[in-house]
Formats: sequence, structure tokens, C-alpha cells
Amino acid sequence: MKHTNNTIYFTAGIAIFSLFLYSGLYFMLPLNDINPFEYFFGADLNIYNIINIFTGGSVIPLIALIVGYILSKYQTVEKRQIAKYLAIILGIIGLSSVLIFPFDNMLFLVLMTFVTLIFVGRPWVITFAAGIALFAVHLLFNVVLEIIRGLNSNIQHVYSGIQQVNEYISIYRSSDYLAIINQNIDYLTGDITGTIILMLFMILPWLLIGVGLHQLSLETFMKDSPYLSGAMVIVLLTGGILTKLIQILLLGNITGETLGEGFGGPVLALGYFLLLMYAGSHVPKAIFKGFVNLGRQSLSAYILFNVLMMFIFFGFGLALYGQISVQVLLFIVLGLYCLLLLLLNFLSIRKLKLIEAIFR
Repeated sequence: MKHTNNTIYFTAGIAIFSLFLYSGLYFMLPLNDINPFEYFFGADLNIYNIINIFTGGSVIPLIALIVGYILSKYQTVEKRQIAKYLAIILGIIGLSSVLIFPFDNMLFLVLMTFVTLIFVGRPWVITFAAGIALFAVHLLFNVVLEIIRGLNSNIQHVYSGIQQVNEYISIYRSSDYLAIINQNIDYLTGDITGTIILMLFMILPWLLIGVGLHQLSLETFMKDSPYLSGAMVIVLLTGGILTKLIQILLLGNITGETLGEGFGGPVLALGYFLLLMYAGSHVPKAIFKGFVNLGRQSLSAYILFNVLMMFIFFGFGLALYGQISVQVLLFIVLGLYCLLLLLLNFLSIRKLKLIEAIFR
């Protein structure tokens, strides 16, 4: 294929926009403590629904697929050395989660890369079997059983309400940075059981599947079977979007949300991954190289994005937390993504590295 060696970094460079958008919603307001189908209305609700169709439940699996695939590319490197690099990344992401932003689950994804490292270099059958088995357990307990419980019920999710929302707003719009750090720590340590379930059954399976796809020579398969791989992309994207539409139509019903987030999102993530890997082999070289540079420095891009969003939304900056619409957020995220794309490409031309220089 035309861009075989760097296609995964092209994929990462584009996919990080979905992470920015996903994180941006939580920078905007405490999304985990409101019912968005009641909180938003009019154009705001329409924009949120569109974003939710394409990102709800799919962002973390997509990033996990990319990380697993990249990790497998270095299977010839000594695992002890890779573990050292992962420890550095864990420290950086850990500081970001505590000092800036804890809501996007990147810290837990990095933790699971240490488990994934055990499977790197092993036969693809073992890796795939482990990933599929964990995802099957997730489907059984987190999706199927929840749907069965909600089949005869029209109960909506019960959220903490305006008091909890006001507490978040008062903390993040204040200039008391210690209070913000305490809130971040409380969130990270508040639901240990839920965190373990998230890591084992919603993050780890996709890391393992990402490793398995590289071991199966995904790019070679796409080159040799373009029609079959194209059909797979269409089926996955169509199935994921249709499942997410059910969630939107049911307006936050537990059954719809469980099906959309737990099944539709991961299916959509796999479709995105295959689509971007396929597209990376056919785009013009100039465009390809631009996103590759961003993908190779995605850790720096992620940290810079969090820092910029912190000064936009928190009290010691512009204090926009809980104050803007979804439409405005979309423009902010898009603007920052374009800014970081240009900045990191400029640094690459100058042969300057940011955080990634540590790994050289």
C-alpha cells in the first residue's frame, strides 16, 4: 500500500479530533450528572444528538484500537524498555488527570496498556480470543442483562440534579485551583468498581483487538481485498449508526442508552478504525504527511489541548464552564484542533519535538 508504514499515525492524527470533541463536552459542563435530553433543547439538543451519534461510546474504543495497533508495531523492542516508556506516559497522563482533566478515561487506558504488553508478540489467535472474550462478557453483563431489566420499564436515568451540577460549576469556575484538584481526585477515586469494569471490559478488549489486527497484517489484507474490506467498513459504520439512532429516538431511556453506548459505539469505533486505515493509503501525500505528524505527536497534542481548554473553561482563565452552547464548543474544539495541527506540523518541519523527544 502507498503509505503502509505510517498509516496508523495518519489514523491517530484524525481520530484525536474525536477525543478532543468527547473531552470538550465534559470541559463544557458535568455531562455525567445531567440528562442531556432534558438539559439541552432546540439547536443545542440537535447538535448534541449529532455529536452523540458519532462519538457516544466509540471514542475510547477507537483510541484503544489505535494504541494497541501502535504497541504491536514495536513487538521486536524489549518489553522492559517499552514498559519504561509506558511508565513515563502514565506519569504524564496521571498528572494531566489530577491537575487538569480526569473525565476522558485516558489514564485508565494507559494503565491497561501494561496488561496489553503481555500479549504483544504472542500468536494472534490468543490475543484475539482474549479481546473477543472480554468484549463478550461486557455484552452479556453490561448490555444484554441491562436491556432485559429495562424492557418492561420506561425509566430514565436518574441524575444527581441541579445541586450537583451547581457544585461542579462553582468549583471549576472558581479561582481556587486546589479545589479543582480535589474534585479531580474525587472523581478518579470515587467509583473504583465502575473503573475496574471500564478498564477490563470496555478498554482492554479493544487494546487487544488492536494488537491482533496488526498481527494479522491488516494493511496487507486491505490491499489484497479492497472490496471485502470496504464492505466490512460499510456494514460496521451502518450498524453502529443505526444502533446509535435507536438511543437518540428513545430519548435517554436506559435500554436505548445501554444498547447505543455498549454495543453501537464499539461497532462504530471498529468501523472508523478500518475506514481511516483504508483512507490513509489513498489520500494525497501532502495531506497524509500533515496528519502523520500530528499522530506521531498525539501525546503532546493531547496535553496541549487540555492546557488550552483549562484556561478557556476554568475560573482562573475565561471561566466558560457551564456557560456556553454545544455549537460554540464545537467551534472551539475545531479551532484548537486546527491550531495544534498547524503547530505540530511546523515543529516537525523544524525537527523540533515536544514530549515525544523523551522517547528518542
